Amino acid sequence: MTVRKRPLPPDPGAERALRILDEIRRTVPLETRPVVLSPEYLRAVEQVEALPENQDGADKTWVERAQREFREHYARARQVR
Repeated sequence: MTVRKRPLPPDPGAERALRILDEIRRTVPLETRPVVLSPEYLRAVEQVEALPENQDGADKTWVERAQREFREHYARARQVR
């Protein structure tokens, strides 16, 4: 499938929004401290990682099938007016 990208006409509203965001980025300090994960979250991650379907060697062909079906579904989609 080929997607043609046409240049979009200038949008004064978008350009103004980008200028505002740039100004905010320059003036507001970015918080860079580490993210702290709660013990409950870490336990949930351990439980999910321990499931049989998440182990090495487990059959994961369903993922490829689901991704293919997802792409095919949206490839068939048409705009409704």
